[in-house]
Amino acid sequence: MVLSTNIEKVVAFTVPHLVPISGNHYKKPCKYVGRDSSLHLGFKLTKEARAYYEAVAIFARGRTVSPATDAERRKVHYGVRIDVYLPPKGRGDFDNFWKCGLDALVHCGAIHSDAAVDGEHSKCVVHKDERTNPRTEYFVTRMEDE
Repeated sequence: MVLSTNIEKVVAFTVPHLVPISGNHYKKPCKYVGRDSSLHLGFKLTKEARAYYEAVAIFARGRTVSPATDAERRKVHYGVRIDVYLPPKGRGDFDNFWKCGLDALVHCGAIHSDAAVDGEHSKCVVHKDERTNPRTEYFVTRMEDE
């Protein structure tokens, strides 16, 4: 949940001592009763994933590159760089870091949708064995359509 929104062209921040959750610890299967009163199978976020989302929201501090209106949102896309610095013996899959990182950006309101992320101007880089300072760095840029 975003408390205040400060719309900017570029948002950069670091989440210290945390790396995005891996796919194995991101969602877990669950059963729920739907609106039709039937039992359904689905997935829900784990406690670790929710904690990571909240940490990203804290360090983003309500800043966003997402436009305020739907009409403006249809005209923008985003460039995202995520640098993951793993601790010693830390492991993880690039795809899982990318997905969890983008979902965290959407959850905290930094971007309006991960579908608007431009693959040509975005990447996730994993740095291994960062002994002194494991962290995740985010750099998000709003690009307007011409």
